Amino acid sequence: MRTGLQSRLSAPEFVLLTGSLGSGKTTLLCDYLSLPESADIGVIVNEAGEINVDGAVVSSGRRDLPMTLLGNGCVCCSCGDDLHAAIDELLALRRQSGAGEFRRIVLETSGLAMPGPILRSLMRYNRAEYRLRIISTLDAANPETDDVTFPIRSAQLTAARSIVVTKLDRVSVDDIASAESVARQFNPAAGVIATVDRLARTRAAFAPTELEARAIASQFHAIVATDHSRLGVFLAEWPAAVPWRDLCDWLEDLAGLCGDRLLRVKGLVSVGGVARPILIDGVGTTFAEPSWVEAAPSTGRGIVIIARDVDLDELTSISGGYSAEVRPTLKITSKRAA
Repeated sequence: MRTGLQSRLSAPEFVLLTGSLGSGKTTLLCDYLSLPESADIGVIVNEAGEINVDGAVVSSGRRDLPMTLLGNGCVCCSCGDDLHAAIDELLALRRQSGAGEFRRIVLETSGLAMPGPILRSLMRYNRAEYRLRIISTLDAANPETDDVTFPIRSAQLTAARSIVVTKLDRVSVDDIASAESVARQFNPAAGVIATVDRLARTRAAFAPTELEARAIASQFHAIVATDHSRLGVFLAEWPAAVPWRDLCDWLEDLAGLCGDRLLRVKGLVSVGGVARPILIDGVGTTFAEPSWVEAAPSTGRGIVIIARDVDLDELTSISGGYSAEVRPTLKITSKRAA
C-alpha cells in the first residue's frame, strides 16, 4: 500500500475508523452509510467478541452494502492474514458485482485496537493501492481516560487525522468544549470535528477538507502542548541539512528506543543535496513512505514527537553516537507543529 505522492492522491481511500469502546464508531459509520455519497464504499467490521453485533447493526441499514467481517478477535492482535483475506474478499465481491472500483473502504476496528499493528499489516498488502486515513471518535460524555485505558486511547487519538467528537446531543456546550480540548491535548495535528448537526458532522468526518489536503506540507503551528502527565511532546531540530542515511538511522533508533510508547512522529526535514524538504510521518513505529514536498522557506523545519511515558533524557540518549553536525537538538515544547 506504499506509493508515491501522486499515486496516493489519485488512489481510492482506505479509512481506519477507530476509537474507544462505546465512543460511537458504529453510529458514525451507520450515519455515513445513510448518505448518498457512501454509494461506492465497502466496509470491513472487526468485532472482538464472539457475536458480531456491530456487523449486524451496520448491515441492517444497507442490504446492498459490500461488507466483510473480521470476527476472530481484535485485528491488531493478529498477524495480518485475516485482514488481508477480508480485503481480498471485499474486492472479489465488488468485481463479481461489476460495479467498478471502490471509492473508499472503511475498516471499523474494535474499541481495543491499536492503530500501529494494523498499519503495519496494511503496508504489507500489495494487491491494491490505497490512500490511508485514520478517523478516531471521542465520546463527549466521557472524554477523559484513566491509567488502564490510556495506552490504547492515546494511541488511537494521536494516530488520527480527524477526531470526531460524538454524542453531542447528550451533553452541554461546556462539555463539548472540554472534549475538544482533550482531543487537541492528545493530537494538535488532527482536525477536531464537533459540529452539533449530526449529518453535517458525519459528512465532515468522511470528506477531507481543503485544509486537510494542505496539511501534508505543514508543520504543527504554535499549538499549546498537552498537559497530560504521561504524554510528552518533543521537538527535534537539526542545525543544518542532515544526510538522508543519518536521518533514517536516527529514526530507526527512535523507534527502537520507544517501541509502543512512540505514538506520533511528524515534521519537515531539510536533507543534504535536495532543495525540497522531506515529510516524515509516522504512527507508532510505522512510517509512511517519505515524500518530498513544496514548502516555503519560512515554514519551520523539525520533527515533532508525541510519546507516552518517555522523558527528554531518554530521547536525548539516542543521539549520543552521532556527530555534532548531524545530531538533532531535542527539547520539550509547549508549542508544536503538525
